[in-house]
Amino acid sequence: MKKLTKATLAGALGVVLLAGGTTFALWNDSATVNGGTVNSGTLALTPSETGTWNDLSSGTPQEITDISAFLIVPGDEIQFTSSYTVGASGDNLTATIDVSDPVDAAGDAELVAATTVTQSFTDESGTPVADGAITSANNGDVITVTVNIVFDSTTEGTLAQGQTLNLADLTVTLTQTTTP
Repeated sequence: MKKLTKATLAGALGVVLLAGGTTFALWNDSATVNGGTVNSGTLALTPSETGTWNDLSSGTPQEITDISAFLIVPGDEIQFTSSYTVGASGDNLTATIDVSDPVDAAGDAELVAATTVTQSFTDESGTPVADGAITSANNGDVITVTVNIVFDSTTEGTLAQGQTLNLADLTVTLTQTTTP
């Protein structure tokens, strides 16, 4: 009887294992699909030349060979010009070219308050780059960046005399924007 009990238990255990511990295999198959490769685009800004400073105060641009030696006075307008080659490749790529505002970056408070900075961008043909908008269509284009700094001519008395406007951190950036 012991053998019959053992055999019954072993058989029942086998049924339990087969029912709960295994699965039944059904036919299946797989195949590899060549999905290709995906490559990323690029966004780069490379200086094409060393920038130049000019004094526009007299109406005729006069080159400023050493901007740190130039002493700006009320009514003066100075201009920084430099060119950059755009590297912009990618489907749906949009970006903005911009210049940091050196007046906001650093300087003595009175001179900062008495100075206005504007910036503009043009392509190789001299056409303005509206709002600094760049796309992959501009890949390889040379963009001229122009920054004008005007010392307010109505600055009175001794206001802003002997002060400094730090232009060392003037930075041109190309930043990707989101696509619509």
